[in-house]
Amino acid sequence: MLDNYKEILEKSKGRVLDLGRDALSAYELSIDAFMEKDINKATNAIEMLKNSHQRNNKINNEIIKTLALFSPEARDLRVVIAHLKIASELTRITDYIKSCAKNIKMQISGEFYLENVRDDTISYMQSSFKSLKVAVASINTKDEDELEELYREVNVEECKCDDIHSILEQNIIQEICLTPESARDFVSFLKSMRKLERISDRSLNIVKLSYFAVKGGKLKL
Repeated sequence: MLDNYKEILEKSKGRVLDLGRDALSAYELSIDAFMEKDINKATNAIEMLKNSHQRNNKINNEIIKTLALFSPEARDLRVVIAHLKIASELTRITDYIKSCAKNIKMQISGEFYLENVRDDTISYMQSSFKSLKVAVASINTKDEDELEELYREVNVEECKCDDIHSILEQNIIQEICLTPESARDFVSFLKSMRKLERISDRSLNIVKLSYFAVKGGKLKL
């Protein structure tokens, strides 16, 4: 295809990668905020992702314009569609991270006791973070064998995240029973944690999309 089309395609991929890397950085800040009880880091995480939807709209508009002007076919079309859908998945992930960071701010400034579920919460967040890290790495990977390995990695983390979530949920329910006066805070915290489980699910989708862009076949999400 035309050289300027290739330039536009690389530019779009760069925007998608930047969104993914910012999501990773913001999530890492959120985890640090929780571990260190640092409200400033949680605030910075939210600030970093405040324009994620506008960035997604810019990517979408750029890709739609590319489709209209160049009518890509075969592998080029797969890549364009993959970028479009990956950007959407990443934007939803940024929503979950922002929600998590906001909840961490509330938890830090609040008075309800989280120490009994602290270790499980950290393990849970770190597992979903690993899933996202693998997903972002897959966006810039063109080798089929490497993508298959990344798929195995993200699948393991997704399963691990499900298991930890079940344990965490049970422990939080126990905490609610022991301290019913903090029930509202614990329920809010649990809702936020449930959203983090979806990060692993959407990270798995991103790796599938990256593989689809390179290998082709029938896309199933």
